[in-house]
Amino acid sequence: MKTKTLILSILFLVSLAFVASSCKKRKLNRDTTSEQDDAMARSMFEDMHKTVDDEAGQQSKLKEGRMVEAFKMAGNCATVTLTPFDSITFPKTLTIDFGPTNCKGNDNKERRGKIIVTITGKYRETGTVITIKPDNYYINDNKVEGTKVVTNNGRNNAGNLTYSIEVDGKITTPDNKVIEWKSSRTREWIEGESTTFWTNGISGITDDAYLITGTGNGVNRDGRKFTVTITTPLRVQFCGYKIEITKGVLELQPEDLKKRVVDFGNGDCDNQATATIGKKTYTFNLK
Repeated sequence: MKTKTLILSILFLVSLAFVASSCKKRKLNRDTTSEQDDAMARSMFEDMHKTVDDEAGQQSKLKEGRMVEAFKMAGNCATVTLTPFDSITFPKTLTIDFGPTNCKGNDNKERRGKIIVTITGKYRETGTVITIKPDNYYINDNKVEGTKVVTNNGRNNAGNLTYSIEVDGKITTPDNKVIEWKSSRTREWIEGESTTFWTNGISGITDDAYLITGTGNGVNRDGRKFTVTITTPLRVQFCGYKIEITKGVLELQPEDLKKRVVDFGNGDCDNQATATIGKKTYTFNLK
């Protein structure tokens, strides 16, 4: 009798553990942390890239090693220097210094620290390599670390400039959560290449749009690994003064969980995406 009672007790405990494990797995399968962290890292490195675009694209407007003040999405926060200061010597080093305290840009984002950029040739010249490294750099109190390497591949069959982009990065949130993120992508400049601030004013910057393809992987803030494949090119554009992904689809596979299909919409500036997990679809905000 005692043996039978013991066996029943063990079976009961095992069943409880199984139920608890199943409930936890179902909860994790509904979790969108990996999707949000991937979108956050992607957005921050794209933001940093666009800040460099604004500055590097205006090299001819530099005087005495310092940028002539103009509209930029980062506003009037940064002191920008270029060395050596001439039009023929490469490589060059571009330093974008936001200072040690937060400064709010035209896009309402707070930035501090430096972005250090090495440029091997003229910005729109085929073969030019741009290496971007943040130095104690923060966006909205999220610390951005790592390296982004951008290579100008020249024009594709559609006549658009294309760039290979390799990122090995890390984001540390204000509450000390760490997101690791790597990606290998191609960026096609589909709109706005022919306009600049100097020719068209503010609209010469905010009319830029790009298509992004490629793959990536990372570790979310909870320590779970994930992989990413873009299945429909992501459209990156300005929404007001902010850069957003407004269109496209990617597949994200967290370790030991169901695949997520992330849809960024049909081109609307709504700062949202949906994640479809199995038969369920969840909406989340892009950070």
